[in-house]
Amino acid sequence: MGVQVTVSVGGGDLDGDAVPFVRVAKGEVRRILVGQARTDGERIDVLVRAAWSESGGWHRESWRGDDVSDLLRHPSHEIPDDGGRPDVISKAIAEGSRNTVAELRGLRYEMERQVADLLAQRKNTALRMVMAQLVELSIAFSRARDQARDTLREVRHPGVARHCEAMDVELGEEITRLQSLLSSVSTFAVAQEGEAQQRFNMLAAAAAAGLGLPALILSLYGADGYLPFTWDKAWRALAPIAGALTLAAGIILHRMPGRTSAKQYLVALGLIAGLIGVLLIAGFLAP
Repeated sequence: MGVQVTVSVGGGDLDGDAVPFVRVAKGEVRRILVGQARTDGERIDVLVRAAWSESGGWHRESWRGDDVSDLLRHPSHEIPDDGGRPDVISKAIAEGSRNTVAELRGLRYEMERQVADLLAQRKNTALRMVMAQLVELSIAFSRARDQARDTLREVRHPGVARHCEAMDVELGEEITRLQSLLSSVSTFAVAQEGEAQQRFNMLAAAAAAGLGLPALILSLYGADGYLPFTWDKAWRALAPIAGALTLAAGIILHRMPGRTSAKQYLVALGLIAGLIGVLLIAGFLAP
């Protein structure tokens, strides 16, 4: 690019007629850059006011101010290599920012896919991480929309104004959808917390049944008549206990919220078998 490009990072505003600069950098790590740019026809000054990185989930990060020349190149909003009229270059930069909204929409689609995988339990994504990313993207989209609105209040070029108006409308729709998605995930989080509490209560009931039923049955039998165990005494003493535990575990698993898997039934049978094994060993070793 023949036009000189300078990049700065931080707050404040550029002097003169600035246009929104919104880009998605696609290097080793994707980044969302939000700021503004201005030109005098020979030089383009870019001020990146905020940056978000995808590394470890979308989050705000400190940006080093890398060269953004490649982000200004695009066939649909080409900037002349030999410079040119400032209004032509400003319109090209604003058009590039408007085109970036489609890439931001793609990021929102990706978050919707993560939420769908979370709901269907296809992935073990942390719910808190998904909610944090939704909030961060909503902030990034809002900052980009603010840049478009700020330009609308000051811009005189109709081509730039048209792109900023489109950015304002489209980003407003994306922010609304992100916030709606965040609200849905929050509702799911509350429901998941209630389900987890119910599961805990069920497991506590299972533990109480596992400890209480054998004690109750043995107290009814009177253990002295069966101890120490012989194989004949063992099955007559432990069969009712095993049956009661199996019945209690089956009822609890059937009433447990959510879908009960075969693995959970196998775990329950394993625990019952372990408890019966402990009672069996204790009976044989009893004096």
